[in-house]
This record gives sequence, structure tokens and C-alpha cells, in this order.
Amino acid sequence: MRSLLFVALTIGLASCAYLGLSTVGGPYSAQANPRADIQAALLAAQADHKFVLLDFGANWCAPCHELLSYFHTQRADSFLQANFHLVYIDIGQFDRNTDVVRKYGFATSLGIPALAVLTSSGEVIAVARGKSLSPVSSGDDVVRFLSAWINRTSGGGSTRPLPPVQFDPGQVRSAAETLAMRTRKASGGTFVLQLDVNRDSVTSAIVNTWQDTLVQHVRTVHDALSLGPKEVWDSTRGEQVHIIYVAGRVRGTRVTPNPPGPPDTIHFDLLTDPNTVDRRNLPLIVSLLALAPSTNAVIPVFDSWTLRTYSVRLVIGDRIRVTRPSGTVDGYRIDLSGEMWNLPQTWYVSADLPRRILRVEWPQDAVLEAVR
Repeated sequence: MRSLLFVALTIGLASCAYLGLSTVGGPYSAQANPRADIQAALLAAQADHKFVLLDFGANWCAPCHELLSYFHTQRADSFLQANFHLVYIDIGQFDRNTDVVRKYGFATSLGIPALAVLTSSGEVIAVARGKSLSPVSSGDDVVRFLSAWINRTSGGGSTRPLPPVQFDPGQVRSAAETLAMRTRKASGGTFVLQLDVNRDSVTSAIVNTWQDTLVQHVRTVHDALSLGPKEVWDSTRGEQVHIIYVAGRVRGTRVTPNPPGPPDTIHFDLLTDPNTVDRRNLPLIVSLLALAPSTNAVIPVFDSWTLRTYSVRLVIGDRIRVTRPSGTVDGYRIDLSGEMWNLPQTWYVSADLPRRILRVEWPQDAVLEAVR
């Protein structure tokens, strides 16, 4: 479900995907040990109070060399030396140092070059990949781009915050729904959504099991008025995460397996849209929407797996008849699309109140369906 497609980008500073180019000279070394190099850079940063800049690339990648040429201009070089310890990470043909790439939010998922900035404590405060590097076309751009990160005041070209999604107040009530899960190969899972609404607090939970084994447990504390996330805990076999959303920032800790070594622990503090929701809250959002047929909305969604905020589009269809094993009912189709790894999705919710989730489809992957 988390497979990543590496594609070539041609906007601004084009990102390289594997093109079968021959290796040329450059700073990316196949013999280097990035984990050791990063640790040494962090120790140096703790001593001189600088940041650590990770540069993911390959010597065969022309845009990587183009970015390096900007680094070597007089102003950018002075700025980098004054503020950063630079670590080059060779990704080979997207098959080298994959553990480090994964640790830092699948930094190369949209191609190379890709950059990440760490504080001296190892906290990730920025990751740039794909289109986010397109404004960089000179040494002066490098200084402006990285200054925004280390000043931690703007996202370096961020757009106007998206408006919050509109919920149906009548749907914001304590409730629980159980959906049965089946994949292309088997069935036997359950997906339980719970919402607890009290006078001063709103919490939600997701409990996902497969063949009676717990797969995921999510708990979210929401803002009582906007229903935006305030704090999220998630436990799965592939990720343990604790996230806090506050004042246009997302802060948290993510722990992921790293066999055969100890688990990777990453702390992050990233800028985001003030109206960002957590990826795990999408089921809640869809079930509580104020449905207006033939309308659409765009919402910012943060994913701790990739340390990235995505723009997710919701398109609400007309009222239709939805066929289920227990019969046919009136409902609405809601399509979710975007660049996030678990999209597209199609949701079907009942038209009659209290509204219920009828079915969820991930094309060629899995289906969730109400058990009653």
C-alpha cells in the first residue's frame, strides 16, 4: 500500500528519476556511511549551534549538479558555511541508502535532488522534494529558500491557507461504526470508527484488526469547535507516532522499524497550513461533511510517513442508489484524490440521517463495507 512511484519532474529545477545515465564525478559517494556522517554532523552542530543540511542525490543526476553549482556561488557558499553542516547522501539508482531515505520521510519520493534540514538535536524542520525546489534557480534563491527554513517563519513560497472544511453540526455526535474489510485475496478484517462528543471535548478513535489481530489503533483529540486535530497517537506494526498540531505547525515523534538495527526515531517540527488535518482523520471528515451535491473542496492533509502536507481534493457526487449486501439505500459518492500514497479513495455515505458510512473503496486494493 505504500509503494512509491519515482517520476521525472520538469518544472523549474527538474528532479531526476532513473534515466540510465552513466556516473560522472561529484560529491555523492557510494562508499560513504550516511548514518555515521549524519551523526558526526549533528555532533558538530551541537558544538557550533549550526543546522544540518542533508542533500540526497546522485552523481549521474544533472539537476543535482545544477543545484550544487548554486551552492558554490559566493553568497550561497558563505551562507551555507555559516549556518549548516552539509551531508551528501548517494541514492544510487534509487537503490542505495534506502533506509536513510525512508527515515527522513521518503525524501526522494518525487525524484532528486531532495533536501532535509535538521536542528542540532536531529529534529526535522523541513523537507524539500519535487516542485518545492522549483523556486531555486540561483545562489540568491538558495539563501532565500534555506533562510525561510532556519528562521522558521514561512514555508518559502507557501500559498494562502485553505479554508476549513464545513461539517454538518447534526452529525457531530457520539457514535460508533464497524466496517468489514476485504482485500483482493482475503477477508476477515474490521475497521471500527468511534466519535465521543462531550461538552468540552471531542475525541475519535480507529481500531483496525485483521484475523482478530490488532493492526492499528489511533486516538485523536479534536478542537471542540473546528474539529481540527490537536493531538494524535497512532500505533501500527510499521509506525508509532505522537503528533501535536498547533498554530500552523505540526510537531511530533515517529518511530519506525529498522531491521536488523534498533528502531529509527525521528522528531519533527514542520510548518503547515493552519487548517491541516491528519491523514488518520479522513474517515471522520468524510462522515461528518455538510453534503452539497456536485461540489468539491480541497483540504491540507499531513502524513507522518512522508513528513509532508498534501492537498487532497474531495468531490461530492449527486444523490444515488447504493447497493449493499443488506439491500439498496440512498447515498452520496465522495471521491478523494491527490498525491498522497493511499489515494485515490471512493466513499459512499447514506443520505438519510443519522448519516452512516456504507462503503469505502481503494481501487485494486481493499474494500470496507458496513456490517449492518
